[in-house]
Amino acid sequence: MNQYGIPEVFEADAHGIVKEVYQDIKYVLKVPIVNFLFRALANYPEFLVHAWQQVRPNMLSLNMESMANDLRFPLLNKSIPTYDLKKDYSSSTLSHINYVVATFQYVNPKLLLIASAWMESLAERPIVSQKVVKGIIQPGFFNMPPIEMIKVETAPLYVKQLLLEVAKEHASFDVASDYRALACYPRFFEMMWRDLKPYISSNEYTLLRSNLLNQAIKRVREEMPYPITLNSHQLEHIYEPAQIAGIMGIVSYFHRFLPGLIIEIEFIRRYLLGES
Repeated sequence: MNQYGIPEVFEADAHGIVKEVYQDIKYVLKVPIVNFLFRALANYPEFLVHAWQQVRPNMLSLNMESMANDLRFPLLNKSIPTYDLKKDYSSSTLSHINYVVATFQYVNPKLLLIASAWMESLAERPIVSQKVVKGIIQPGFFNMPPIEMIKVETAPLYVKQLLLEVAKEHASFDVASDYRALACYPRFFEMMWRDLKPYISSNEYTLLRSNLLNQAIKRVREEMPYPITLNSHQLEHIYEPAQIAGIMGIVSYFHRFLPGLIIEIEFIRRYLLGES
């Protein structure tokens, strides 16, 4: 098997315009990694370029930075288990695990807002009214360590089984970048997943996920400063119907998946800090 789950273009395999867009995505979103949403859409490079061009100026506005921050720390009433990770990892390794979690916690709300805007527009509900720009943020990231990810199909058997369990629990046909990065630390990944898994099926998780999704849609419609006007009719000049369905399926998939991932990363952050 050459590839598991959703076909994606990894950074190492990107070239031409896709490579250029990848670099700009990292520059604008201030992260050292191109997230799964974009790697999947890179199979449709014309769409990725156009969709990114529309959302890019929004992501450099204080409006979007503020919205993302409001989504970043969902209120978990669940008591978070504690585990002494120092038994298994050095302080420098634990610091890097915290860095990985902080990176995804920072970017996932931005991805949800992007996916919400794209989803609304592709569903013939374009965001057309321009709002006041509250300010502009400077793009760029500096001296940020790389984040490695395990590929499911080439992972060691034990890690692969855990990753497949994650996908099954999410009723998903793939595994988020967040988990593929954390799987580089198998003992931590195993213990964390053992405690997180039951929470994913809880009523609190379901309610929080629904609220986050609704809040993201509401905020982009009311506060996104620049218009998003993507629609399927534009795509008909470039893609076949099956390809258009694929694009919309990818955007819809991540739109529904990201709210839960925001909650899970907050759980993991608190797990690392020993916050109950």
